[in-house]
Amino acid sequence: MTPRTMTRMRRLAPAAMAVGLLLTLAGCDPRTLFYFLQPFEPTIPAPGPSLKNKKVVVLASADEATLAKYPGLDRDLGRQFNSNLKKNKKITTVDSEKVADWIQGHPGWSDPSEAARDFEADVVVVLEVEQFQTRHPGSLNVLEGTSKVHIQAFELKHPTNSKGKAIKDQEKESESIYDDYQETTFPIRGPIPMDSGVGESTFKSKLLQVVANECSWHFIEHSQEDIIQDVRFNGR
Repeated sequence: MTPRTMTRMRRLAPAAMAVGLLLTLAGCDPRTLFYFLQPFEPTIPAPGPSLKNKKVVVLASADEATLAKYPGLDRDLGRQFNSNLKKNKKITTVDSEKVADWIQGHPGWSDPSEAARDFEADVVVVLEVEQFQTRHPGSLNVLEGTSKVHIQAFELKHPTNSKGKAIKDQEKESESIYDDYQETTFPIRGPIPMDSGVGESTFKSKLLQVVANECSWHFIEHSQEDIIQDVRFNGR
């Protein structure tokens, strides 16, 4: 055996041991082995319509009682949700601050397509907070967040002819393309005692982040690990 052959065998030994270990874990099932060897984690597809290659404007709202208790909740939710969409490089989003200014200038808006037209967007996503609370009524000693958000999406499209081809010389029309709800409980593992050192303001910020993440999963894929809620607060 030549020195070169011996060197090559030493280099291959760790790889052979790794494959052997994987075969043991996989029970010699090649399909399971493929799962371990694939370069990326399997992801969970979004149930909603694809927003790739679309320009999207996000409108978030909440009732007066909720905003009185949690000022700026709608604006913060829209900003975080918008930030999540931007992680997909194929989705273009309208700047959250510009949208917030538009909402302020249109306090009585009722037709989401108005925002889509003003921003020349293809799709408008509406997030309507129907419930948001950091404690259950009567629970004075624990923090336990719940939320319910109505999620809708509308697309502006040119009308089509009998052959399904877009008639581009006619004005775009608004079409509902998605309608669903996102209900969130945080933490899933159970409430957090008030004497744990976690302030209600900190808890509210973390709850809002979880809600925004779960709402965005209606339109962008996510990994299985993302489902596990992060219950760390300020590095705790």
